[in-house]
Amino acid sequence: MDTSTHVTRSATTRARRASMASAVGSLVEWYDFGLYGAAATLIFKDYFFGTDDPFVGLMAAFATFAVGYLARPFGGMVFGHLGDRIGRKPVMVVTLALMGVSTTLIGVLPGHDSVGVLAPLLLVVLRLAQGLGAGAEYAGAVVLSSESAPPARRGFYASWSGAGVWIGSALGLSVFQGVLALTGDSFYTWGWRLPFLLSLLLLAVSFYIRRKVAETDSFESVKESEDAPKVPLAHLLRTQKRRLLVALGSNVILSGYSYIPQVWILSYLTDNVGLAAGLALAVNAVVLVSGAVFMPFFGALGDRVGRRRLFLYGTAFGILWPFPMFALIDTHSTPVIIAALVVCFIGSVTVCYAAQAAFLPEMFPPALRYSGVAFARETSGALLAGTTPLVATALYKVADSWWPIAVCMVVYATIALVSVHYSKYFRSDARQSSDSDFASEDAWVSTPADGGRTAKAVV
Repeated sequence: MDTSTHVTRSATTRARRASMASAVGSLVEWYDFGLYGAAATLIFKDYFFGTDDPFVGLMAAFATFAVGYLARPFGGMVFGHLGDRIGRKPVMVVTLALMGVSTTLIGVLPGHDSVGVLAPLLLVVLRLAQGLGAGAEYAGAVVLSSESAPPARRGFYASWSGAGVWIGSALGLSVFQGVLALTGDSFYTWGWRLPFLLSLLLLAVSFYIRRKVAETDSFESVKESEDAPKVPLAHLLRTQKRRLLVALGSNVILSGYSYIPQVWILSYLTDNVGLAAGLALAVNAVVLVSGAVFMPFFGALGDRVGRRRLFLYGTAFGILWPFPMFALIDTHSTPVIIAALVVCFIGSVTVCYAAQAAFLPEMFPPALRYSGVAFARETSGALLAGTTPLVATALYKVADSWWPIAVCMVVYATIALVSVHYSKYFRSDARQSSDSDFASEDAWVSTPADGGRTAKAVV
């Protein structure tokens, strides 16, 4: 075997190992978050809050769901800083442990009938811990995958983390549904705890897979540099405000838009369309798996046609689909409902998620990359992801119709489209396969100074 072939195989092995470890970590993270979203909708509204009013209970449960997202930016800032200072790998171990342990402990919490107001307080504390750990887990996953991948296949390997997100969410829903079927009425007293306790097993499997992952060359170069910023996020906020704003806006379709068909739709299907809880969970699981299956395909497509271009297509479709989607859901036909939600996920959310996996790491230079990706994703997530189901519930209560929720989805997709359009000032599809550009502190192109002249756009 010649030297070049050996190097190529070694690079591919390293990329696959890093991507698999990242995907499994994302799976655990979103198993936990998907599980919590389902439990908040079906269990927590009654079990932890001691109210007989279904609307009040659902609002309280979604409020605790939002708490986890409010904690995520703080986790992103702390662990993103550490990821840029001490390494991608050790930080991902800590964030994974924080997520898995807090989820497991939710499975042993007493209810309102046992300890009164202490029950929701303990739930909030563990939800905060979940949020802190999750605040840098996915950012670390896409950074590690991108930095470990061959330049021409960066989008493909980075997209594995996104597939792990939805497989984890679908797994959480499937386990939830399976335990519901096995335990019957006991599910609402003790059976719901079993899926949360299973998180400990998934955590152990993820640690086992991650043990052989190597630190990335990009971070090793930063570690050896004497010019690396001491506080990466502070440097970003001081010098790269417009770059961060574009990154934040591009994530709105994933932090806001996607949580309507991914989380809130469960309550709409059960309370308004009349689907049984088990069937609604099954529909949601099918939708998530369909997105995960197509994720690597769109990641590879972004390698060929350009990630920015692919991202723009996804946001444009996201503007067009919400009203037809809800109209199809209101047919009350299960196959039509599944088709409407699957088209939403594949046509818009999956396309954007796959494009973003490598798009965001390419927006930031290596010394600032973990902090930049974590801050951009988790700040928009705190503002929208946790609050979107809450807002949607309130809007439906006021309007007694889905149309204001569809309008929200259109607005979210439009914000993302405009942001991705303006990313032309900060990264180039034509140069996305350049290893030297990806490793450069200049990060693709010169950015316009805040309040100064505008840099020449690149496409």
